[in-house]
Formats: sequence, structure tokens, C-alpha cells
Amino acid sequence: MKTKSLLTNTQIGAVGEVTVAAQLMLLSEGRLTPFLPLADDDGIDLIVFDKISGKSLPIQVKARTLKTLRKPYTIQFDVRRKTYNDRDGAFVIGILLNTVSGSIEKGWLVSMSDLPNVANTKKDKFIMVPSVKDTSNDRYTPYRCPDMGEVVKRLIAYLDSIEA
Repeated sequence: MKTKSLLTNTQIGAVGEVTVAAQLMLLSEGRLTPFLPLADDDGIDLIVFDKISGKSLPIQVKARTLKTLRKPYTIQFDVRRKTYNDRDGAFVIGILLNTVSGSIEKGWLVSMSDLPNVANTKKDKFIMVPSVKDTSNDRYTPYRCPDMGEVVKRLIAYLDSIEA
């Protein structure tokens, strides 16, 4: 007999942050070291330190599960304006979590500076509604990553491109 999931949105968010942190560290072979702030009042869920360049990036993580899919196979990530951070090098990582395998199905890496241009803008938040289909060609396609390995590659490429 299948029971209803008791996972709350808060729990999903916490699992997403920890899973993203672990994947960044693992898939970068230790180059990227994520830190959790004591408080995330400013919308910064992780601070990612690059051991090679000495640079760091603020990251906001948004996590959803397969149960939150909407037709036509879209998922919604909201970024509150109160926590919006448009400084260079700040990113939002939206992930789709598989609660059966515990894996990240796919992710979207969006620079905070791009967010107002690609998200729907409301009074109090930015709303991203990407398609989860690999064949979709929506405005979020350039930000879609098939796995966290691609997220890591893009973050490292960004870090390598920054002048000291």
C-alpha cells in the first residue's frame, strides 16, 4: 500500500541544499567547497569557494520533486524579490529531485543578473517555469543542465573567466 509523502516544502528545500552542496564537492573532485551560512536572510543558501582561484560565489538553491510537476511537464521555482541578489557571480540553481532514488534529475543554472530577463516578474517575486523535457526549447533551455556535472562545469568555467 502506497502512503502519501510527508515531505514538506521546507524539508525538500533542505534536502536540495545539502544534495547540491555534496554534488558540487564530489563532481568538482574537491575543487569547489560549499559552505552553509548560519542564516539565509539574504537568499544565499550556499557560498561556494573555489580552492584554485580563491574566489567564491553566492548560490540560492531551489528544489522541487517529481510530485510537483505541472502539465505540460513544467516545474516552478520562485525567487523572492526580498532575497534577490543581482551582484555579479550570484546564481540560482533550480533542481528536480527524484525522491525514489535520491538523485537530481536535472538542474537549471541561472545567473542572478539574468533572472529578471528570463523569469516572469511579479510584485514580490520572480517566477521561473521551465519545462523538464529534454526536447523542449523554452526560454530556460540555455540554463538547463542534464545533470549536476554540467552545473559544475559551468560554474568552474565562470570562475576561470573572472579576472583576479
